[in-house]
Amino acid sequence: MKHGATAAAALALATPGVTEAQERRSVAPEAMQKIAPVLTRYTDDVLFGDVWLRPGLSPRDRSIVTLSVLIATGKTAQLGGHLNRGLTNGLKPTEVAGVVTHLALYTGWPNAVSALTEVDKVFTDRKIDPATLKAVVPTTAPLPASDGERAATVRRDVAPIAPKFAELTNGLIFNDLWRRTDLNQRDRSLVTIAALAAGGDDEQLGFHIKRALENGLTQPQISEAFTHLAFYAGWPKASAAIGILANTAQPGDGAGAPKVRVVPPGANPTPGPAKNFMGSVSVTSPFKGTGAARVGGATVTFRPGGRTNWHRHPLGQLLVVTAGEGRVQADGEGVRAIRPGDTVWIGPGVKHWHGAAPTKAMTHVAVSETEGGNGVSWLEPVTDDVYRQSPSVLPAGGSTDP
Repeated sequence: MKHGATAAAALALATPGVTEAQERRSVAPEAMQKIAPVLTRYTDDVLFGDVWLRPGLSPRDRSIVTLSVLIATGKTAQLGGHLNRGLTNGLKPTEVAGVVTHLALYTGWPNAVSALTEVDKVFTDRKIDPATLKAVVPTTAPLPASDGERAATVRRDVAPIAPKFAELTNGLIFNDLWRRTDLNQRDRSLVTIAALAAGGDDEQLGFHIKRALENGLTQPQISEAFTHLAFYAGWPKASAAIGILANTAQPGDGAGAPKVRVVPPGANPTPGPAKNFMGSVSVTSPFKGTGAARVGGATVTFRPGGRTNWHRHPLGQLLVVTAGEGRVQADGEGVRAIRPGDTVWIGPGVKHWHGAAPTKAMTHVAVSETEGGNGVSWLEPVTDDVYRQSPSVLPAGGSTDP
């Protein structure tokens, strides 16, 4: 907070009707100073007086995060000021063009086209020669070592259902866009995780966090990026992203890391995303394997009536019920009741759902492995008619066979 006054003077915006003394004190726009004094103080002392000055992420990287969020969420009214700031912080015009192009594929053409109108205004004001943006960009950047596994997964799982989409994913996205040299791999990862976090695209975020670590971003830098993002995309989006980061990249991985890790009960609580769960669901104590291990999971508590959508795990899923009473069903089979002490295995690729009983809560530990960066494929919600079928009880003796 102590940097606030200095930062405010350096970053002051020329706002009509604001006195010179006010300009030295505040970077907030005039309307904010008139109407929302507390927000003005947060802007000056917290956002620009503290967060933007934190050493965990460079000003250039903070501009990349901010621009990515603004473009991804269509907030073009704020784009001009932050684009000027980004260019001052060291972003090159060709890199700005690379960011917009990258985000067209990850957040949609309309967002990119809307952003380009504002980018053109800034480039014109700064007399940036358009000819410098038309040079051929080599498509030669190396992909991370894990990309072969990712491509194979797309060919196996996606191509049979959507062959053109699989072709574009492996060709246009990963063998062209990601290999273009107008942005380096590290910066592309930073743009991608910022945009996915801002859009709440949690299913893709875990994979791209792992890719970002391969591309040279560190766990503390990603943590700092999500903290910065909270001010531009909102606290819920940042909180969800940090929860995924906690389950994807753990500090101390690598040489010298502890050989045994203990995750305390109730750690890092997050709500089950409404797009994947029905009812009240809480996810706590996420964990993941280290080194080459691909195993991970969490403790999940379903309130009465709460349940997952139908979904599949590429390498299967293990459930260990610890409290309450629940339900589980594989596609084509009946609903089964599960209780504390039951261990349930769902095979690779099996479409299924699980959750609490209609009148009782249920807690289980869920464990699965990723393949090609993917741990789960979410499908349609479970209808009330399916959910409220009369269950059978799993046979004694530990067998889950019918």
